[in-house]
Amino acid sequence: MTGTENKREYERFDLSAPMVYAYHDSDLFYQAQLCNYCKGGMCFLSGNALEPGSDIYIMMENFATDSVSAEFYDGFLAEVRWCRKNAPENSTEYKVGVKYYQTVIK
Repeated sequence: MTGTENKREYERFDLSAPMVYAYHDSDLFYQAQLCNYCKGGMCFLSGNALEPGSDIYIMMENFATDSVSAEFYDGFLAEVRWCRKNAPENSTEYKVGVKYYQTVIK
């Protein structure tokens, strides 16, 4: 086994798109930027650090309903799995990885 093998369960797709998220049971939404997604989760950039284990509600913005995988662009609930400061050192953004509670792309 080499260090370059992909151990992911689902194929990942790069997509830069605006999105918003809120902590579960909150109506205060924060702006973020989607980096990539797969059937089981996504990675996005946020101006805020999120606590791993937190439940968040995610909604995509400004997408036409006839776009590819349109069902993905609905809102859904996810768990924050990791959060780390984005490079470079002086960046104020955080990269956040989440896992969907239910797969959203069939």
